[in-house]
Amino acid sequence: MLTPRNALSLAEATCIAELAFLPYRAVTTADREDASFSLRVVDEHDRMLTSVAHVARSQYQDSRHLAALIEHLRLELSRDGHSLAPWSMPHQPGVSNE
Repeated sequence: MLTPRNALSLAEATCIAELAFLPYRAVTTADREDASFSLRVVDEHDRMLTSVAHVARSQYQDSRHLAALIEHLRLELSRDGHSLAPWSMPHQPGVSNE
């Protein structure tokens, strides 16, 4: 069960998301009022490849949910012909990967 002790923080979630789309650049914008963030993935010419307008705390607090969101976006980019560097969710102490 997810507890506050092993839940991802907003800062951790945005950091993970920003590193998940290399060689492209992921840009996150945090909304501290509701602890959510938006995510844009852009190419080397700052053209937007994909975006998520609102990633709620419930979508990132559990690292498995954040991983699923990121993997879905990576799959969409791959299907659109964009090659991404290999990625896996960083290990989170206290969170089972099962």
